[in-house]
Amino acid sequence: MAINKNVFLHESDKAALEALEAIPGFTQLMRSYLKSWNEKLFYIQNMSTNIHITDRQLKKYHDMLPPICEKLGIEVPDLFLQLNPIPNAYTSGDSKPFIVMTSGLLETLPEELIPTVLAHECGHIACHHVLYRTMGQMILNGAIFSLLGQGISMLLTYPLRAAFFYWMRCSEFSADRAAILCDGTPDKMVEVCARLAGFGKNIPDEINMDAFIEQSEEYQKLINESKLNKTMEFVQFGNSTHPINVLRVSEALKWAKTENFNKAKEYFDAYNRGETPKEIPVSWDEKHFLGKDSQEVVKELENDGFRPILTRTTEKNIALKEGTVTGVSINGSGQYKDGDWIATDAKTEVTYYSPLSEEEIRAMHPGQVRLPNAYTYYIGKDRREAEQELFEAGVLNTRSEAVHDLKRASDRSKGKVADILINGKTGFKKNDWIDLMDEVVIVYHEVM
Repeated sequence: MAINKNVFLHESDKAALEALEAIPGFTQLMRSYLKSWNEKLFYIQNMSTNIHITDRQLKKYHDMLPPICEKLGIEVPDLFLQLNPIPNAYTSGDSKPFIVMTSGLLETLPEELIPTVLAHECGHIACHHVLYRTMGQMILNGAIFSLLGQGISMLLTYPLRAAFFYWMRCSEFSADRAAILCDGTPDKMVEVCARLAGFGKNIPDEINMDAFIEQSEEYQKLINESKLNKTMEFVQFGNSTHPINVLRVSEALKWAKTENFNKAKEYFDAYNRGETPKEIPVSWDEKHFLGKDSQEVVKELENDGFRPILTRTTEKNIALKEGTVTGVSINGSGQYKDGDWIATDAKTEVTYYSPLSEEEIRAMHPGQVRLPNAYTYYIGKDRREAEQELFEAGVLNTRSEAVHDLKRASDRSKGKVADILINGKTGFKKNDWIDLMDEVVIVYHEVM
């Protein structure tokens, strides 16, 4: 079972990405990007310019990655070191993600904090952020224009750019949570933020974490004091790909005090012991799966750790294709919401639509036959054709009866059906079922 990313997926991350995907033009942009972007360009750039960290090159950093990747249930990505005085690390690529650390990061952070940064970057991979974040980075530095052409700039309106960067900032909170779970506490992540804010490892004074945490609390109060302050914050940081350090500290500490964190930690610890977690987070509501293919829904639920069972319904209340989902219930109820935690052994039932087969329909009508056409279909039809059609459908008790109402033998109505009665009644419909021995009388026109 793969790790369920919803264990550490931040609410704002999920909501912001959904809002981003709803923006007109985003889907087209993604398709153009996927068509034009070549991942090999990034690999060539790294191999030609940066240091490839391996078991033969900067081995101590290389050895930090496998345990983290095992905890998060991902493949070990390539790791590179870039000569850059700015302390930073980023993840890019799509089918084959990679991580780049800058020399400034190693000069700023103590060695024991590097695994926390790597766990944060691996969190992006586990959350499937990488493709979207790569796009965001390319938008920010203008590289996407050279790959996709200037015409794509029409899609990159300010609202789209703002939405993209807002999601990128929100996605950092999810990656922070992944690192916190790998470490077991938020302490190292808080220290990483403090050092990236300015407290490098070469500063002789001891870092006062309590004072830095108080600073993050004071900032929150300052921003919440007025709408003007919030506006100024947006103007200052609206085009940033990362949230400010004090805000990351605040989010990390706030999450660590919640019941969801305790549940996430229990899940994470059980997962890494190879055990089945007691509870799994729900990342959808009752409407999320409606109309989707049932096999795809089952696969998605199984990836999250659920054990869904398929239940068929033959009732078609709306325009449904065969195999589409009509509902998902947990322990017989659809009353759940995104963010709920559900017991692993809960009965998860996927109901899908599938019409009755011809064999099933016939089995429901023993001793009966189905009429091939409606009453109006037979009126004016040659009575011999009507007799043959009903016989082939399985109607056994049929007789024809002439009504002498024509004056001339040349009348075109001669031999044509005037009426059909089944047990003395007319007005039957196509596909109506009748008993095998019901009397069917075919009344037809004949010359006087």
